[in-house]
Amino acid sequence: MQSIALTFLWWCSSSFAQRIESILPTAAAQIGLTSPSASPSPGVAALDFEVLAAKKAFDRRDLKALDLARANLVPRYPLSHAHPLAPYITYWWLSANLASTSGFAVTQAAEIQSFIAANADTPIADSLRRDWLKILGNLGQWSLFNAALPQMVGDDAEITCQTWRYRLLQNGATDRDTVAEARAAWNAGKAAPGVCYAVFQSIYSANGLSSSDIWRRVRVLLENNQVNDARRSAALLKTLPASFERTTAAINLDASRYLLHERADPTSQASVELYLYALARLARSDASRAAELLEKQASQLTASDRNYAWAEVGLYGGMQHEPATLSWFQRAEDPLLNDTQAAWKTRAALRAGNWLQVRETIQMMSSAEKREPSWRYWLARAYEKKPFEGSAELARSLKESLARENNFYALLSAEELGIAARPNWQGYKPTVAEVDAMTSRPGMQRVLALYRLELKPEGVREWATTTRNFNDQELLAAAEVARRNNIPDRAISAADRTLALHDFSQRFPIPYRDSLQPSASSQQLDEAWVYGLIRQESRFMADAKSRVGAMGLMQLMPATASWVAKQMGLKDFSSGRALDVPVNLNLGTFYLRHVLEDLGHPVLATAAYNAGPGRARRWRAESPLEGAIYAETIPFAETRDYVKKVMTNKWYYRNRFGAAPMTLTNIMGMVPGRNSPRSSNGSSTNTARIASSSQALAPDNTAAAKADITAPTSDTSALK
Repeated sequence: MQSIALTFLWWCSSSFAQRIESILPTAAAQIGLTSPSASPSPGVAALDFEVLAAKKAFDRRDLKALDLARANLVPRYPLSHAHPLAPYITYWWLSANLASTSGFAVTQAAEIQSFIAANADTPIADSLRRDWLKILGNLGQWSLFNAALPQMVGDDAEITCQTWRYRLLQNGATDRDTVAEARAAWNAGKAAPGVCYAVFQSIYSANGLSSSDIWRRVRVLLENNQVNDARRSAALLKTLPASFERTTAAINLDASRYLLHERADPTSQASVELYLYALARLARSDASRAAELLEKQASQLTASDRNYAWAEVGLYGGMQHEPATLSWFQRAEDPLLNDTQAAWKTRAALRAGNWLQVRETIQMMSSAEKREPSWRYWLARAYEKKPFEGSAELARSLKESLARENNFYALLSAEELGIAARPNWQGYKPTVAEVDAMTSRPGMQRVLALYRLELKPEGVREWATTTRNFNDQELLAAAEVARRNNIPDRAISAADRTLALHDFSQRFPIPYRDSLQPSASSQQLDEAWVYGLIRQESRFMADAKSRVGAMGLMQLMPATASWVAKQMGLKDFSSGRALDVPVNLNLGTFYLRHVLEDLGHPVLATAAYNAGPGRARRWRAESPLEGAIYAETIPFAETRDYVKKVMTNKWYYRNRFGAAPMTLTNIMGMVPGRNSPRSSNGSSTNTARIASSSQALAPDNTAAAKADITAPTSDTSALK
């Protein structure tokens, strides 16, 4: 450690220009880093600068600059002892060369193997191994492939298919184990890399896959909007109509037109599958119209296909909250719905208050799906709402098992059982020795360096690898290291994972309170709600930026920030100022207050903050609806999860701030119906102006709002 410190001090004591001139004379110029202003901050050390230079060269796949960086930095100075990210420079060099020339995988095999072995505890070793294995498989370098394969961490579909390809080459298409594994992947109905289709073709040619197997997969792929894979799968059939690909494209453009002009021919499976695809495609945007057209042609389908068609119409009808949804599901006489269909039949029954249907449909789900917290909770509620002999005990057992967990439904269950307890905010605190030991770990040193250099995606992967096998004490020590180094998203991530030893103050931190408290107060917002929302939006990373442009703690889109700044009378506002913490909080709380005034209920406002006010408004029922049911029946999976987590966060923060006790049930409340009078906290003289402006600020298109698989415009999944 002393030698590291001395090396670092020597570098920092030299002038910046001299260091760059003597160490990286041409590489810096070639990759565009020619002045101190290119560094992330004035205090960045020269070695940090050089790592950033190499990363920029890698991003540009500038092999010449990477060669220079590697030649100048690695041999001349002992970077393995001077900088924790030294392995990344070699990794970038190896990876860029692999991508450039496939033969590099063979000619430099020894160096690749040596690097992977020396850096086995890093994610870059896993990444390099995966890339290498894929190239070796493509080249048919099976000796090297089989030697590297056993050390691979996790699954990779392409490498798995390369493994099957090798085994089929060795043993032929009669290799039972390989055929069984490949058939299982085929039947799963998931998109697959190109090499997998070579395997599937071999198995099909040897009669290992039937026509029925192929059409079954095509249906599932089309159902999941994996059109290219559906076409590729269907193409294995020798009897496939030449127009199949062209017709799927036409259906994508206008499913309604196809259904008006074409009929399902029961003698042609291709015709039936195209009809069902068109029907589902139309149902995504207009389930009522799809039901109307299906009614006219249902007699042309077999009973099995007819049942499937009505189940698909019911699925999208449930997402669109159509009143006829349960009747459409009823037309699907075959009770064997898939889990997605059963989920939306259950949600439709919840909105309709049909608790017997809730119970029956949940019991139809697969064993894995029934174990989901949401369905265990709603099944318990159904047992209570429609009691029978022994149902009270069944409901209590389900809620007791849920109450031991840590999620939205766990808290609701604990409250209903009367055993909900305030969190212990004085949880386990790691010792100084534990924190020092954690800080000195090579993996943690790499994490801190990556975050310091603003290489956050790499930092997240390094963190995941470093902490993947940590026990509770190690996780809380890691959380404290992250907190001290201003990496709150990783601190929360670690604290959230503990099983028996907890520190809820790490799970629910309260940074920036000096700025947040007055912002929330000025807008008359519950401080706990704002904290709960920020925890979900950005994990308190003040410089967070999403792929779609949302910025800062409250993840404001540039258009929203500009509009709010204008309403607040901020002079000389530019979107870059939205990353400033006080500005971001002032803008975000102002907008949240406006959305609340527009919609009249915190649950609606929370949904609107994620998916747009128009959508949150459309998702209401005709009459007041229990807040938990409103949340459960939100069509967007991301927003559904978002609302539950934000409101659960609010409960925890209210407890942390010592606010008056309030149950999560009361926090969720009753969401006003479309025909309900506006609640008292929703009145505002600004409502009309806010409503019209909000539509422009939160993009909202009707078709997208009707599909569960369509994500809202915010994108902070890497932080969540």
